[in-house]
Amino acid sequence: MKNLNLNLVTTFYTVVKHNSFSQAADELVLSKSVVSKQIRQLENELQCTLIQRTTRTLSLTEQGQYLYERYSKVLDDIKEAHDVIDQRNDTLSGSFRIRLPIVLEHDLNLMQKISSFAQIYPNVELEVMYGYTLDDLVSEGIDLAFHIGDMPNSSFRCRKIKSIGTKVVASRDYLEKNGTPNIPSDLKMHRCMNYRSCLTKDKWRFNFADESHEFVELNSTIRSDSEAMLVEMAKNGVGIACALDFLVGDYIEQKELVNLLTDYTWSTELYFVYPSAAITPHKVRTFIDHMLK
Repeated sequence: MKNLNLNLVTTFYTVVKHNSFSQAADELVLSKSVVSKQIRQLENELQCTLIQRTTRTLSLTEQGQYLYERYSKVLDDIKEAHDVIDQRNDTLSGSFRIRLPIVLEHDLNLMQKISSFAQIYPNVELEVMYGYTLDDLVSEGIDLAFHIGDMPNSSFRCRKIKSIGTKVVASRDYLEKNGTPNIPSDLKMHRCMNYRSCLTKDKWRFNFADESHEFVELNSTIRSDSEAMLVEMAKNGVGIACALDFLVGDYIEQKELVNLLTDYTWSTELYFVYPSAAITPHKVRTFIDHMLK
């Protein structure tokens, strides 16, 4: 026997349910001739007559009655399965694991959106972890990660969230004692404090008006995994730091830090990254949509 064709099954079931080819055609959004053709095709495949047709009435043969009863159960089971999946999708429950660089905990807007997601979907078991690597998302069961910077070549899917500006900063006290850098290369004469996981190592990138850029090698005597710590050290006059906007914006406004080399600084990108799949899981899609509102 050939593989079961659910289209033919559905057509047969709908014709019998309405006791009418015309009404079945309307429900299925098919022409009456196509409905008749599909019934004949099913009968040919089963090598038996299922429906006795007259000009005014339809009646089921013994085989047709048996098939209708069995098909009804099958289609009811399929509908119930779809309803369960839809309900699960609507309620959004179960485990959901995300990973983000620790520096993003200082992005208050981002944190508020994650918090509101947890509030809207109380049945989701949300687990938030800190980390930067993308290599182990699948092995660690991570549903979605946040990534700052250029996307490495990988099989993962990604979606841009936003651009984040960067700023080079120092305290007024430091600048009074050591002078103010006016061009990027001046930084070679200063004590620069670098983020240890910086993709460009002990170099900072600077952009120019003609869209060219330059990497300046730093005199980095202080390195840290915490950008927030580097910002605090800059506030205390230890040296010059480069940090993301949301880390230093308030301190610049309050004049605790001075924004340097404003004509040369650059932006970086923030992405969602998640394992590739034929269909993106509903929880991942819902979370992304919520965060991008």
